[in-house]
Amino acid sequence: MSKWIITALTVALLFVSYFAWNCWQDERRAIAEKERINSEFAEYKTNNKAVKQLELNLIEAINNANKNTDDLRNNVDNGLIELLVKVESIERDSATTSNTADQALRLAKSARQDYYNLRSGINYNKTMIDGWQRYYCLEIAPKNNTKFMCD
Repeated sequence: MSKWIITALTVALLFVSYFAWNCWQDERRAIAEKERINSEFAEYKTNNKAVKQLELNLIEAINNANKNTDDLRNNVDNGLIELLVKVESIERDSATTSNTADQALRLAKSARQDYYNLRSGINYNKTMIDGWQRYYCLEIAPKNNTKFMCD
């Protein structure tokens, strides 16, 4: 009977040892998984902060460009109004026709240049926004799982 007890105790000891070893392995795997998840989360937070900063910089640049475009459009509008006033004064006062005509011609050339600059500014803003959208869809959306925004 003592053989049976020794055998049973040995089997129980082996079972407990095996169970303890498996628990220890599971704990090591769980710790490794936790560390991996923590490092991925830290990397995600870093990338997310960088993306948010890029977005803020881009929004600020677009707002500045929009303000410059608005200023340019206002300058064109003001120049055209001034040109109309000058042309009307030419029609009313023939004594100052030559001087006013020269001023009107200079103003018209300036207005044409301002209009060209306005169109260039609008095209620049459009190109900047399109470039940002392409960058976002290729680089940022896959990392943030926001590819649905690119469809």
